[in-house]
Amino acid sequence: MFDPIKTRISLALAAMHAPPPADTPELDILFAKLGAGGSDYAETEQQIWTIWCSHEDDAAAHAMLAAVRSLEGSDFVSAGKTLDRMVRRWPNWPEAWNKRATLRFLEEHDADSLSDIVDTLQREPRHFGALAGFGEICMRSGDMESSLLAFERVLVLNPGAPKLRQTVENMRKKVERTIH
Repeated sequence: MFDPIKTRISLALAAMHAPPPADTPELDILFAKLGAGGSDYAETEQQIWTIWCSHEDDAAAHAMLAAVRSLEGSDFVSAGKTLDRMVRRWPNWPEAWNKRATLRFLEEHDADSLSDIVDTLQREPRHFGALAGFGEICMRSGDMESSLLAFERVLVLNPGAPKLRQTVENMRKKVERTIH
């Protein structure tokens, strides 16, 4: 029987190991800095989020602000309409897909959220936010091994997440590994 969650988990596992986009020199520098650690971790992480949420098209930037406000206000209907328009109009923008994945996660539409996570990771495989959401969905669906793989990948990209590091350490004690 077809299981959309398992199928999408497999697609996300493959997408998270793709090479990063070739045309992102500013992000490349920030990811190298983030991976090296240091005291300015939070600032570097924020700079990455700022780039991800930015767009050269002013209409896209305004739509992102509207979507974020709707999400923050728990107006999921409005957020959904805005995010649906965004992924249609700017299909190559990873953050539009990621925000819609977030909305679908909050609505507990995990298969749809995973589809958007795959789209995010196909465009930006270093997207630690999408990877964290992927890990949460895997955990919620009982796939602890895939959850652990996703969380470990987050820590490779973004090692300054102490709460996640503790979660990963606890999971490693409980999860039996197989080869993916």
